[in-house]
Amino acid sequence: MIGRFADHPIRRFLEFDILDLSNGRCVMKTDFKPEFDNTTGVIHGGILAMLADTAVACALATLTNGDMNFATANLNIHFLRPAHTAITATATIIKKGAKVCVGSCDIHDAEGRQVATATADFVLT
Repeated sequence: MIGRFADHPIRRFLEFDILDLSNGRCVMKTDFKPEFDNTTGVIHGGILAMLADTAVACALATLTNGDMNFATANLNIHFLRPAHTAITATATIIKKGAKVCVGSCDIHDAEGRQVATATADFVLT
């Protein structure tokens, strides 16, 4: 499944590396890029949300045989502190239901400080 994202537009933009992809879990990392700067030297919150959504989707895909026949129905993110460095997103699936799935994602900076936490609901299509 990692190869599936090799030329995906989100991968090209975020330039993330998948560090772990296992049963209901995904860990991905991306470096701080000038395009991510919110004009104050901090990664824009939308980038953190996009990374969280993508990480949870990849974690969910491990439970659906790599099929991505689902769509984000809700994403809730809490920004805890500014991110000035590379960031790592660790996503896990909390519940895989017959129609709705729920996952969570914690994002940490290069020093290991948590910068955001998110939950996401996906509807199976």
